[in-house]
Amino acid sequence: MVHDITYSAQARWCPSRSLLGRLFLHRIDNQRQAEAWYIIAISTIIVVVVMVQFMSWSLLAAEITANPAMAMWYWAGQLAVGSLILIGGFLGYCPQVSVAVTEYLLRVRQGKQSFEINLACLTGCRIVPALHYYRHWRRKGNIKHFMAHIPSDVLLIFYGQDCIAIGIDSDAHSALFVALNKPDSVEIIASDVV
Repeated sequence: MVHDITYSAQARWCPSRSLLGRLFLHRIDNQRQAEAWYIIAISTIIVVVVMVQFMSWSLLAAEITANPAMAMWYWAGQLAVGSLILIGGFLGYCPQVSVAVTEYLLRVRQGKQSFEINLACLTGCRIVPALHYYRHWRRKGNIKHFMAHIPSDVLLIFYGQDCIAIGIDSDAHSALFVALNKPDSVEIIASDVV
């Protein structure tokens, strides 16, 4: 058993975690569905803003070019709307995921969400391809998800009837799989094949 090891995935830019995206994440329980609604909403907002800009220019072009004060307000308004869309719709990040394995504990943390379990309580671990995870495992309600990005594979750690899904990178998953491999307490389950 390897002791006191830590793996982490850096925080990453994630537009779906912007103010608008978080609004959908708070209102919709399913994260994928919330991200889909975020994409629809931000796309609609951008299209509507561009259409309003073209219509306002086509209707007010003569007045805007003739009046410097009106031109200043017109361009300032466009800059303000563009900045609001950028800040509210695109500036967001997915928090860092860190996993620490000590002699007796497994600790997983992402932002405000954290989980700690005694290694003796683990019943198995499995590395599955990301596609298999999102098709079959993601929908199950007894899984705690710790994902920094959509990885090529996902490490599933089982304890009792529940499971932890960790998405860092393939090398970290393999090393964690080996570190958690205690023959007397953890059953090794072969990786699934798509």
